[in-house]
Amino acid sequence: MIELNFTFFIQVFNFFLLMFLLNKLLYKPVLKMLADREERVSGGREQAKKLVEEGEQIFGTYNQKLHAAKLDAVAVKNATRKEAVDQANGIIDDARRKADAIVADVQKEMSEEIARVKKELEPELGIMASTIAQQILGRKVA
Repeated sequence: MIELNFTFFIQVFNFFLLMFLLNKLLYKPVLKMLADREERVSGGREQAKKLVEEGEQIFGTYNQKLHAAKLDAVAVKNATRKEAVDQANGIIDDARRKADAIVADVQKEMSEEIARVKKELEPELGIMASTIAQQILGRKVA
């Protein structure tokens, strides 16, 4: 059986003293260290979440700017292509007008030259005709 004597109270006192000392020297520092560690870990998680959100936001902004830049590039490309086509059409139209003018000038010069040659050859036409007739017929034509 358990006897209640003076040693029992000393053991109870030792037990509470040991609990007090362990609490002050061991449990509280370990619990504080675990709490600090948990706080750092949760703070790191929150910071990581924030960084991920910022990264997603930056990536979204980048994609929007990239899309806008692509649209601008396509618009500039189309405008430049249209301008080049317009310039090419203008050059072709100019060339056609010049070619038409040159052809008209050449036709005019040719018609003038033909008229001049006809005038020059008109007096000789009779002589040529009689010469050709003589050669074809083989006799003298009057």
